[in-house]
Formats: sequence, C-alpha cells, structure tokens
Amino acid sequence: MADEFPTLDELGEVLTAARVVSAARWKRAAARANGDLTRLLNALAAEPPEWWSGSEGATDEPGLTDYQRGAIELWFEGGPNPAKALALNQFVLLDQLGQGGQGAVFRARQLNPSRFVAVKVLTQPTDAARARFEQEARAMMKVRHPGVARFYLYERVRDAEGLPTDQYALAMEFVPGTNLHQMVQARGALPWQFVLHWATELLRGLVHIHENGFVHRDVKPANVMISGPPPGTGSKPRDTIAKLLDFGAAKLASADTGGATGTKRVFVGTREYAAPEQWDERIVPESDVYALGGTLFYALIGRPPFQIEGRDAVAYMRAHAEAPVPDPREHNPKVPEPLARLVRQMLAKGTTTRGTAAELLEAFEGLQARPPADPKSERGATAVKPGPRGAKPDVEYAGGLLGALEGLFLPAALRPVAGKEPPAGERVAALLRRPPVLVGIVGFFVALVLLVRFFK
Repeated sequence: MADEFPTLDELGEVLTAARVVSAARWKRAAARANGDLTRLLNALAAEPPEWWSGSEGATDEPGLTDYQRGAIELWFEGGPNPAKALALNQFVLLDQLGQGGQGAVFRARQLNPSRFVAVKVLTQPTDAARARFEQEARAMMKVRHPGVARFYLYERVRDAEGLPTDQYALAMEFVPGTNLHQMVQARGALPWQFVLHWATELLRGLVHIHENGFVHRDVKPANVMISGPPPGTGSKPRDTIAKLLDFGAAKLASADTGGATGTKRVFVGTREYAAPEQWDERIVPESDVYALGGTLFYALIGRPPFQIEGRDAVAYMRAHAEAPVPDPREHNPKVPEPLARLVRQMLAKGTTTRGTAAELLEAFEGLQARPPADPKSERGATAVKPGPRGAKPDVEYAGGLLGALEGLFLPAALRPVAGKEPPAGERVAALLRRPPVLVGIVGFFVALVLLVRFFK
C-alpha cells in the first residue's frame, strides 16, 4: 500500500540522524526539490559533505555517494530502512568495498578524528568470543608497518537505542588503489618485475605481523592493495606500493586450537589460497607464507594455483594437500626460474619446507639486488624441489672458494648453480651485502689493529 512507503520528511530524519547531511543542507535541498525524490537526491549530491574541511586537498567527494543514494532509492521502492546501511556509531558509510564470510567492508568517514577508514563489521556471538576478540584487537593496534594497512580501533556496534550488540566495527587504514584481484581480472598476468617488488614489500609486512605473534589467515589477491601507476604505463616497480589489508580474520599464533579436545573446528580463509594445515584450523605463520605464494602465482599467471569447478570445498582441500605443486613457468615462460622456484617453495605442502617469512624475505631481497637473467636463457634451469629445512638440495651449486663462502652465507635460493655462475664481481658483491660477512670483515680488521698495537 502507498502509505507503507516512506515520506521525504522521514528520509530527512534518517539522513540527519546518520549525519549523512546536516539539517541546514536538508532544508535547502528539500526546498529546491519541491517534493520530487530524484531532484532532492541530486541537490544533496551537488553540495560537498559536511565532514569535508578541505584540509586534505581537493576532492571530488559528492555530498551523497552512489552507494548512499542506492540505499535510499531501495527504501522508496519497498526495501529496508537504510539507517544501518548509512552509519555505524561514529562512522558514515560511503561505499561498500566487499562482502565475505567474515563480514562486510565499507569505505567510511570517521567523524572523530576526521579521516577516511575501511570499516569491517564482525559478529562475536558469545562472551568468550568477545573477550578473545578484544584481546587480539588491542594487540593488533600495535602492528605498524608500511607494508600493512594500519589497524586503528574497534568498538561495539550500538543499536537504535544506543545499546551494545554482538557486532563489532573494526576501523583500518583506507588504502587507495586497486586490489590485486581486480588488477589481474582487468589486465591478466602481470610483469614479473612488479610481482617481485610487491612480494618483497608484502613479506616485510608479514615478518612484522609474525614477530608480533599474529597470523593473518586470509592472505589473498583481494586483500593486497596496489597503489601507484599500473604496470605497462611507463611506470617502474619502485613507483608502486603493495599493502596487506583486512585483519578481520587475524589470530594470535598462540591461539592454535587445532586438535584440541572438544573444540569445534571452523575453516577460516579463502579456498583458493588456504594452506593444507589451515583446513584443520591449525594457526601457524607458515600458512600466511603459503597463501602469499598462491597470491604471487595468481599475479604471475592470471589464475590461482588450483582451479576447481564450482569451488567445491572438499576438492580444494584435497588439491592443497595432495596435488603436485604447480610451476609458474609451465603457464608463463617469462617468469624467471629463481622467482618461480621461490613461489614453488612457498606452496610446499609441509610447513617446515616453505621457510619463514623472514627467510623468504632474505631470498626475495637478493633477487631484487641481483635481478634474474632473461628467462629465455633459463629454460633448461634445474628446479629446486621442496624439501625439509637443512636437507641437501637436488641441484649442484657452484664450487671453489666463492662457492664455499656462498654455501656458508647465502640461502639456497640465492646460490649460483654450477655452470650458471654470474661474474665473480657480482658474486663478491652479493656476499658483501650479507650482514654476517660484513661483521666478519670488521672483526678481522679490528683484530688486526689490536695485534699490530700489541706487538709494537
């Protein structure tokens, strides 16, 4: 019935209560609209929003976003009251960025302090879950790193009467750009030079997260934001920045309940990228390494490591646990063998075979310092098969004095293979970049000076 639909006066009450518009702006727009909803919404969108001070520079931010307008128009077509879709506590919701198993994510404007944020809404249904979440959220606020979107705050969502609900609003740094999933969907496989650069930045972020005792649990292309000019426009990798987003699923590593008696196991993660142990709800840092390996594979190839029709959960679980580790070079020969080898290592089935984020960061930084040769010349390169840490690799590394030193001070992924050694000068430079080598050289000269003084 017609009288069941909202009136413009009711809309004014909702928008001003949500602080989407001020009472003064509503009156001006309503006067110009003369009872027409479309004209009213156009008038509201034409003026800048009240929260905009101009201190952040020029903006094309409308007074009413497409997302907000859509929620209002849906209400007038018989949909739900848009109050909850427009505001949560101190956040004015501007756009919906995504929807997943853990909750919806919005671009929002925090009113105090005034800033753009990414807000995620999570449900914690029990007192025990709420207490655990609050402990972890307080700890997450200490994680600060350029490769990680900063976690600002969390608070209970309040209902219309101001009473706390079982939902939480998490406010995180809003990172402008394009997420890796969208970029690959639009452009296909990306240049390996950019992927190498992003991998290094993301690994630095993971090292920091793991050092603070956390496991992200949902590393995937959609949770990697790329800022800066896109590849292929004359840009260079260093002109871009990669950041890891969305800590709604993050857990303290000490909270591992896999195998606990009476504990209900709940899968958390994304099927295409979750490590084998993650399906059993084991919470270990190496699971993030695996998921990042799958994310890099996606960026280099244009699809996840395993493709399952219908995204069947059981089939994905078996593929991650049993299927052979895919080789990026089989799908994209432009990928250099050293980079492909590291991605395969990250996708190893066993946690101890993958290496830690810190160990892999060291290897990726080495590749950046000494970029791989033209992949066309490496088609016959011998791959390093994943194996337990400390196991003898199934490749023959360079010999001689330099080879011996490289065996002592370089990780396996950076040691030159016999018959493919770079010039001696490059090998010496790579050794000199290793902190233990530099410490040893300094120690040698200090000891030499002391000996000379002693025998004078």
